[in-house]
Amino acid sequence: MNELGNGLLVAFGIGLLIFVHELGHFLAARWIGVRVEVFSLGFGPRLLGFRYGGTDYRISAIPLGGYVAVAGQDPLDDRYSPDQSLHEKSPGGRMLFFAGGVIMNLLFALIAFPIAFHWGVAFPSPEIGRVEFGSGAWEAGLQRGDQVLAVNGKQTYSFENVVVEIALGGNTTVPLLVKSGDTERLVDVRPQFRLVEGLFMIGVEAADEDHAPELAVRGRGNAERAGLKNRDILLAIDGLPTTGKDRLDAYARLSLQPPKAVVVQVRRGTEQLEFTIEPETLAETATPRIGVQPFHRLVAGIRPSLAAIADLGIEHGDAILAIDGQAFRGPDLSVIATRSGDLEVVVRRNGEVRSLRTKISDQDRLALQSHIALTEDPDRLALQPMPDSAVGLAGMQPGDRLLAIDGQPVADWTELRALVRKRSQQSMVLLFERQPDIWGQPLQQVSFVVKPLIRAEHDYGFIPQLLHKRAVVQAKDAFDAVRLGCVCSLDLVKQLYITLKRLLTGDVAAKNLGGIIQISRVTYRHAQDGWTRFLYFLALLSINLAFVNILPIPMLDGGHMLFVLIERIKGSPVSIQVLNYSQIIGLVLVLALVVFVTYNDILRLL
Repeated sequence: MNELGNGLLVAFGIGLLIFVHELGHFLAARWIGVRVEVFSLGFGPRLLGFRYGGTDYRISAIPLGGYVAVAGQDPLDDRYSPDQSLHEKSPGGRMLFFAGGVIMNLLFALIAFPIAFHWGVAFPSPEIGRVEFGSGAWEAGLQRGDQVLAVNGKQTYSFENVVVEIALGGNTTVPLLVKSGDTERLVDVRPQFRLVEGLFMIGVEAADEDHAPELAVRGRGNAERAGLKNRDILLAIDGLPTTGKDRLDAYARLSLQPPKAVVVQVRRGTEQLEFTIEPETLAETATPRIGVQPFHRLVAGIRPSLAAIADLGIEHGDAILAIDGQAFRGPDLSVIATRSGDLEVVVRRNGEVRSLRTKISDQDRLALQSHIALTEDPDRLALQPMPDSAVGLAGMQPGDRLLAIDGQPVADWTELRALVRKRSQQSMVLLFERQPDIWGQPLQQVSFVVKPLIRAEHDYGFIPQLLHKRAVVQAKDAFDAVRLGCVCSLDLVKQLYITLKRLLTGDVAAKNLGGIIQISRVTYRHAQDGWTRFLYFLALLSINLAFVNILPIPMLDGGHMLFVLIERIKGSPVSIQVLNYSQIIGLVLVLALVVFVTYNDILRLL
């Protein structure tokens, strides 16, 4: 399906869900005997239609969803007899009317899910690809190729499902049922909260298909000028194949510093072609830099399988200051293996300096570096000079802590970047605090005169389209299709509830909320994956729409139902003044949410 067709399908799908919601209100109004004035397909000016039974059935100019206008929605509307007006109906009747849209959205999902599963829905396989060093998955010993069968005892059917279940579990150890080869085992994994994603994660990526990827070629870039075309099949980069064990080395050729020309082999139809692509400097990414990166000394991950770790007593969050009497200079713990005998590690823990000692064999010294993972220390601006950088040539050492630039104190990376950019390519004086090589000696202050360099990122003008491995979930029979549909529906309602709860507690960041732009983008991707995947996603959206509408917020169906419930309890309707003020507050809340999620969507695009 071409892009125009997918785009139209997205618009149709979103409009269909809104129409289904309004159809629920229409049917409920008919059921309780309320006069329906307008039943419109679309919004805006009336294009065409007909009148029947006192209802204007119309098609409107904007073909997204629709709306229903009924008599007596406004309590002050007295144009029709009481038996035809909504506000004159019993609390039970009005409750049914406002619940009609939610019920129809749920029914749509309960019908769409089984249809999709009957034909089979393709999901990203719950197979683990890359495991991040130092992550919870790395600590637990998970490896590339492991299959996640269940999370917290719940069977998983896709990698997305694994990520969601872990994120909604919050800051608790998660039991995973994992299959490695023919062996199944239960593994406890410790999630970590990631500020960038705003979620609890265990540090794994989905496994990619091990076949040569298609290329996406940037217009007017070096790759296009050299002759590459969209959908060429990438076979090799500089002779390294893009499949098998060499694929990561092949892609690493595209990020070499300094950049150099690469030879790209592709298949186009039945031909095999070869092109030499020169790197292209991206002027918009050029920023002044002094050539430093975070110094890694904070313990982020520990594999407890080595007995020497327990004997040493090292813990998550320890900042390593010295090893065997020498100040720690990084970049990893390989220095441990260069010595023998008893091991001493000096750490900063909860603001206190502690000395950890243990007897250790040379074999354990060698193994220790692969059982402890380090990350940057956020409390101290300790830095590492990059290769051939100005600060490195000036004499900066790994672990030096930046105090000030031109006499102005620097507290964090944000201030560091701002000061460097402000001075552009002007020379500046950097003041550092340094621990001498022999631990325990007084700290020294050293300063260097450094001139920032302008270094831009480079690009070759093409991107390999790596696809995740797919697993098709298909029902055995009609009964199994219905069962899978009900399971998905109930799971999603539970996930929505937990998501709302986690948003309030801060375990899921609000920046993960998406609006119509994000929904359209995701719907478009699912439309490209086939009609069953698209139908499955529409069912998910339908339940989301039902869940949002039933929230007790004025202006939404749930808000109206709340007022009906209050009326039932107190024996009389809420006053017109309270109703009007609450509607204004509800409108403000809804508009604020729309603005917020649209802002999130724009940030994602940027």
